[in-house]
Amino acid sequence: MKGSRLLVESLKREGVKNIFGIPGLYNMPMYDSFFEDVNNGELRHILMRHEQAAVHAADGFARATGIPGVCTATSGPGVTNLITGLITAYQDSSPVVAITGGVNRSSMGKLSFQESDTLGASFPVSKYAVEIKDINEIPLWVKNSFYIASTGRPGPVVMDVPRDIQLEDIDNVNYPEEPRVHYRPFRTVVNKDKLRQAANALLNAERPVLLVGTGAMWANATNEIMRLAEFIGCPIVSTLPGKSVIPADYPLYVGAMGYYGRAEASMVALESDVMVAIGARFSDRTFTSYDEMKDTRKTFISINLDPTDFNKGIKPDIELQGNAKVLVSELLNAMALLGSKHQNHEWNKRVNELKEYYSQFSHPPDDGHLRPWRILKTLRDSLPRDAILTTGVGQHQMWAEVYWENLEPRSFFSSTGMGTMGFGLPAAMGAKVGRPDKVVLDYDGDGSFMMTGNNLATAVDENIPVIAVVNDNRTLGLVRQVQDMFQNRRIVGVDYGNSPNIVKYAESFGADAYDAKTYDDIAEAIKRAMHENVPSVIRVPVNKEELALPTLPPGGKLSEVIVSDPRKGNKGNGQL
Repeated sequence: MKGSRLLVESLKREGVKNIFGIPGLYNMPMYDSFFEDVNNGELRHILMRHEQAAVHAADGFARATGIPGVCTATSGPGVTNLITGLITAYQDSSPVVAITGGVNRSSMGKLSFQESDTLGASFPVSKYAVEIKDINEIPLWVKNSFYIASTGRPGPVVMDVPRDIQLEDIDNVNYPEEPRVHYRPFRTVVNKDKLRQAANALLNAERPVLLVGTGAMWANATNEIMRLAEFIGCPIVSTLPGKSVIPADYPLYVGAMGYYGRAEASMVALESDVMVAIGARFSDRTFTSYDEMKDTRKTFISINLDPTDFNKGIKPDIELQGNAKVLVSELLNAMALLGSKHQNHEWNKRVNELKEYYSQFSHPPDDGHLRPWRILKTLRDSLPRDAILTTGVGQHQMWAEVYWENLEPRSFFSSTGMGTMGFGLPAAMGAKVGRPDKVVLDYDGDGSFMMTGNNLATAVDENIPVIAVVNDNRTLGLVRQVQDMFQNRRIVGVDYGNSPNIVKYAESFGADAYDAKTYDDIAEAIKRAMHENVPSVIRVPVNKEELALPTLPPGGKLSEVIVSDPRKGNKGNGQL
């Protein structure tokens, strides 16, 4: 058996059925070795049009299924093209395994053709990176890579296999049953004293709130979190990626908080006296001013698998290290032993007051243009409850943060930690490959869509029936908004011309395309796209003067939230 065949067999033993990638000189032996597997249907290779998109697709697959997605690239530019996708997955804690082909060992360090320092380039943007030095290491490191990517805090792993090792022969193969790694995975620590402290703090709180993040999604802790909220009768807010944890129609869920989050969610977080962060970092995108949060003098309780997060941003008063599902259940048990929580009607009244107050700013009337809130409502009303929505990065992402109502767990994915333009379409494709039973829609902006839109060719060739709804405003809207609002309308370097025609662009790849000019057009296009079940693009014109609100001034505090268009003479600060 050759090393390349050993690599493929090892991947199959990990349950791999789909690989997103692009072949080249140094990973070509692996491709040759899965020729039979592709032809007999045991493996599916999905030829992407750029290596960045290959990682995004593997990332979307992982987020939709909960298991690592796999991608591959050759050395040199193939590896360097992976970097943006790898750091996107790393920041959002998504398990991806990237198999790269390396130059022959005898050529290393000689500026050989397409030689790159794969480990040096990928190690800072991945959870782990390893170079295979001996053919006998292949089965173990495939096993290790999947273990590292999916255990503890998930993340991407890079495994580089030199070409000469792929072509080498091996007689005796040993497939390990268990991984053997020289690192200690994060543990779940059930500390009864700390659980009792947290339970006491929550039972005595007047204004408690739960903040949920990505870790709660990976732990599948939705039901436990809702039980905890009901036990103490408190609201739930989320980070942007935490939107995928709690259904939007759950009565105690207020929304995503933060820089572009719902104002009422941010105010609930500010006014709380005890905050329990469950699988969420105290990031600068969620808490734009750490001093502002500390000045509220609340008790911070953090449930996080990664103990290093306890020292980032805000130091918690009570640290609970481990799996969110396990520790929320333990916290419920501890509270039950101490007694039931009295329902704080004044706090619930205040939460409802905040929600009612900010609702007046949420749905501005039509002004002759399609409004984002109504576009997203039309999409929501047109799609199944369990539809998966991905986004690119830009104004449309912020509108989705506020207005999109995901109604099932693990159904909203976006590049949140890195803010990577171009994420939406390939992530939607990966999600659809992983969950072919779901309707998958990429809600995108023209600027972000064009970053990876060439992968429509892959969607058509591979019959991956995703739907892309593209907000066409001919500008990099989020950058333009900052220039408009905070840089004296000095608009520069952001506006596009008339190229391309989004509809013709989509049709050139063989995708179905719709030019929606009204809300009824959008609903009809969604209906037809779901019926035809082929890759589809729906162009939706949006006014480039439209703002993504709420927002903050650069470096602003949550209490400085802007909820209405200050250009129209409206009051800028929306704090109640």
